[in-house]
Amino acid sequence: MLIDKKEMLDNAFGMWSSALFSDIGGYNPHLSFLEQKQQFFILLKELLDDGKIKFCTPNEIWSEDNDIWNADSGEIVGYIESKWPALAQSESDLSDYFYEIPALLWVDEKGNLVGS
Repeated sequence: MLIDKKEMLDNAFGMWSSALFSDIGGYNPHLSFLEQKQQFFILLKELLDDGKIKFCTPNEIWSEDNDIWNADSGEIVGYIESKWPALAQSESDLSDYFYEIPALLWVDEKGNLVGS
């Protein structure tokens, strides 16, 4: 269970996936790296299912003309999880990973997409 989840999400709003991952650990220092990873994927699926985030299609940089990835949340999270570096032991091993996965877009209260 994540501690201060609302505050954590408010802090990460509009930021990259790396900020969300970091905030999970920052707000929940009791989690091991493996638990942080698990919570990251659980949270992504939850946020997708709740319509609070979206992702750009794989291998695309978001702009007004690019498509939003309109796939099942399980497919999206499965893809993002499949890109996880097998040898990652700490957050410092993830710098390339967050550039290789599709861009995270947050949905604000008016339905607008927000990204950094």
